[in-house]
Amino acid sequence: MSKMEGLGWLTALVGIIGLLVFSPVITFGFAWMGGWILKVCVGSAIADGMNLMFNTTRFTPDFIPLACATLATIGKYFKSSQTNNNKSERS
Repeated sequence: MSKMEGLGWLTALVGIIGLLVFSPVITFGFAWMGGWILKVCVGSAIADGMNLMFNTTRFTPDFIPLACATLATIGKYFKSSQTNNNKSERS
């Protein structure tokens, strides 16, 4: 095994580990920005609706970005896809 081939394997390994570590961080960041935009546009309506649904006064517009980021990061690991290969004939 040559020196350059070993360096290639090491680079690939470090890249995969980096992707596993930084992927949730990137997801959290983008979802936080989306939640911030939501807070700015309709934050008080969302907070009022959540307070009404759960019969509390705990939710405020400042809570929205963190909630969006947390739910998106957790939800990323529970994604599923369904493929339908049924072919139906029409008469």
